[in-house]
Amino acid sequence: MNTNALMHYRFARARLTPGQKRFLRQHAWVIPAWLAAGLALGALLAGLLVSLLNATQRQLEEHALGEAKVLASIYAQQIGRTIGELDHTTSLLKRIWEHSEDGVRLEDLRKETTFLDSTKVGVSIANRDGVIVSSTLPGAVGMSVVDRGYFGFHRSSQSLDLHVSEPLAGRFADKEIVVFSRRLSLPNGEFAGVVSASTGTRYLAQFADVSILGSTGMLALVGEGGRLVAAKVAGNVDSALQPRYLREPAFGTRAAAGGVSPAGWFADDVARYLAAAPVPGYPLKTIIGLGQTDAIAPLVAERERYVKIGVAGGAMLALFTLIGTVMSLRLGWRKHQANAITDTYRVATEGANEGFYMWSPLYGERGDILDYVLADCNERGAKLYRRAKTDLIGVSLLTLYPSAFGRQLLQLASRVAEHGFYEDEFETSTAIVDGPRWVNRRLVRAGENIAVTIRDITPRKQLEQERHRLAEQDNLTQLPNRHWLSGYLPAAIQRANARQITLAALFVDLDKFKVVNDSWGHSVGDKLLHAVAERMRTVLRPSDSIARFGGDEFVVLLEGIQQEGEAADVALRIAAVLDAPFLVGQRECQVGASIGISLYPQDGTDAETLIRNADIAMYSAKADARMRYHFFNPDLFTRIQKDRELEHDLCLALERDQLVVHYQPRVETVGGALVGLEALVRWEHPALGLLYPGDFIQIAESSGLIVRLGAAVMEQVCAQLSQWRTDGVPLVPVSVNASARQFNEGSVKDLVAHCLEQFALPAGLIEIELTESAMVTNAHQVAEELTALRTMGVNVHLDDFGTGYSSLSTLHKLDVDVLKVDRAFTAELGKTADSEILFNAIISMARALGMKVVAEGVETEAQLRVLQGLGCDEVQGYFISKPLPAPAIAAFAAQRKAKRTG
Repeated sequence: MNTNALMHYRFARARLTPGQKRFLRQHAWVIPAWLAAGLALGALLAGLLVSLLNATQRQLEEHALGEAKVLASIYAQQIGRTIGELDHTTSLLKRIWEHSEDGVRLEDLRKETTFLDSTKVGVSIANRDGVIVSSTLPGAVGMSVVDRGYFGFHRSSQSLDLHVSEPLAGRFADKEIVVFSRRLSLPNGEFAGVVSASTGTRYLAQFADVSILGSTGMLALVGEGGRLVAAKVAGNVDSALQPRYLREPAFGTRAAAGGVSPAGWFADDVARYLAAAPVPGYPLKTIIGLGQTDAIAPLVAERERYVKIGVAGGAMLALFTLIGTVMSLRLGWRKHQANAITDTYRVATEGANEGFYMWSPLYGERGDILDYVLADCNERGAKLYRRAKTDLIGVSLLTLYPSAFGRQLLQLASRVAEHGFYEDEFETSTAIVDGPRWVNRRLVRAGENIAVTIRDITPRKQLEQERHRLAEQDNLTQLPNRHWLSGYLPAAIQRANARQITLAALFVDLDKFKVVNDSWGHSVGDKLLHAVAERMRTVLRPSDSIARFGGDEFVVLLEGIQQEGEAADVALRIAAVLDAPFLVGQRECQVGASIGISLYPQDGTDAETLIRNADIAMYSAKADARMRYHFFNPDLFTRIQKDRELEHDLCLALERDQLVVHYQPRVETVGGALVGLEALVRWEHPALGLLYPGDFIQIAESSGLIVRLGAAVMEQVCAQLSQWRTDGVPLVPVSVNASARQFNEGSVKDLVAHCLEQFALPAGLIEIELTESAMVTNAHQVAEELTALRTMGVNVHLDDFGTGYSSLSTLHKLDVDVLKVDRAFTAELGKTADSEILFNAIISMARALGMKVVAEGVETEAQLRVLQGLGCDEVQGYFISKPLPAPAIAAFAAQRKAKRTG
């Protein structure tokens, strides 16, 4: 067979039928579509690989920058500790020198005490002429440093801070050094010389693990203005005088920042990822640079791998495109053949576990549709009707449903015949299945027929209902929760408005729940809340509602009450049942409750207002020990609003330094010598004028601002003591009040220690006053705080003694230094004999416990005479002096001294 005959034979075998030609014309788009899809996927794959490479590079760069930042911070901390030792040494030598008449011999100090390593640090003292008079460096004594920049700096500057010099050529060793120095001053402030500690730049450039910098890494220590102090590049210590990096990167003003520095910034032409960190407390910063080549080295291997993946992926995409084109044409052809036969039934039988039905119309003589017949269904559809499939096919809708429901179905069928589609969800009773069920119903027009799909969605609906129930129920108490209340209360208000009746909202807050929770743990607290909920249910009417609002707060709604007394009766029942002890496990808990009541419509016409006003009334009830419940009063809202405004102003006052401290003198009862001061805070309110503690301390306590306020007062007192010392005013101890909250948080000792250290004050100049209530609230915590304070050397005063709940055993355990007897006892002196007997008993008790006694509120000479006769140690009050501003204390001290010696 020749070639032409073979080609004619193959063409004849491949000849297409008219139907196939028509199919190919209709699906001619398949080939370019698959080609476009293949190209698109190829482009997507290429883009993905490029994106992954870029992401890898970014990750490597971010990792390098992050590592550089961490290393810079570590290096900064290391340098900070190193310079801190030098700072401490120079500061110590400065104090020793300035308080010593014979000067300081560093050679002796080095022999007698643990001193800095002389192989790394050289310490010297130069006199006012620049001549070294003492040094740990061999041969340094007698040499002059007058030409050194740091000496000139101290001679011309009054700064007492540590000075860091620029790198210098060492005179005692062949190395570069940096000098850390301080000014020495005579008592009159004149320049007396310089104490210095010098160390090599090589020592400053040391790092804990230099290997992590890699083969091209660098580190540097930089001073003010970008001045290089020390550096190490590629494992070698750089010269600070001739550095190998050419310019300092601009990192901005952040505490630690990073960036990429081009190769041209370094003498070795290596690009690096740089990060800087400030040295804490000193005008220095550290710079760490990781070589870019080292950092992104893994990217090379990753790029080669991705190239291989791209080639393999491209080949697979080409094969996939070819196979997809052929398969799409074959599948399309099969689908084309099957569509004519199965189109109508396919619409009705989409899905799996569903009932499928085909409704065919029954026409009347006029051509209108009278009914629909079930022309076909699947087994699941027949099962939903509890019939066999053969018994169901051929039955009309009106025969299945002769009731109004059947007519509704015909109307629905007419709507689908007109619009083509309908879908809904509805709850059935006995129409389809036994018992109420939820079904999804989907009707689609298919020619003249209607395909119906019914799916049982009962499990999903039940799950939604359960989720809804859980969303509105408190799991702990099984009561409705706040979310439920937000939906129910507006509806209840609408009902009350429609019926023109009163609705009451009771806000119930447990009084001592926090104590139970903190003392015995959350497990006991949870059980207690559950028991509280159960008890409250027992005293409510069937028409009443209760919800847990949150924490230990509950809201009770009373609908349809006729008068306020009904709400008061329910509140009293709740209070009574909650007053009774609870047995939780093996523990007996006593809580009680405070209840606020607001009424609709007089106290609010919306849910938020009613709850808010009931909450306000509850706070009023909590503050009133005589009443367990309070109705809302608009005056309450005004007062609370004022308190909140004052709380806001107090927060601003702490930020804007509006608080000032006045000082009330405390003197010896006999002799009148000034022995101490009590710090009393005042608030210079920009609008209300000078406010006294009674105007704002309670707000500070309740809001938690008392801790910040106490810290501000302590710092102000210590600053004033430091100023008096500078001004030459004779110093006496100042007592500062500390609140129970400060003691409970364990912050008093740390605050005192910080302030004493900050202002370089001896501990004996600060005394702490606490009230008896602070001792009772958390005796163990208070005892630990007081022990720490007394160990520091701080005396402790018990303020307002006689007004609280302290016992002799508590006083003995807390080991207080001074009892300050409340002014109420002082005011009775001279009026009755019993008052003197009681005061004498307090003095006797205090002396038995080794305590001093201070009488507060001494306002008359007669009271002073009685106290002198009783042997009271010290007195304080307006008869001695009212609280004075700080500038008046010096004059008062001088006056008392003159009065005693005159």
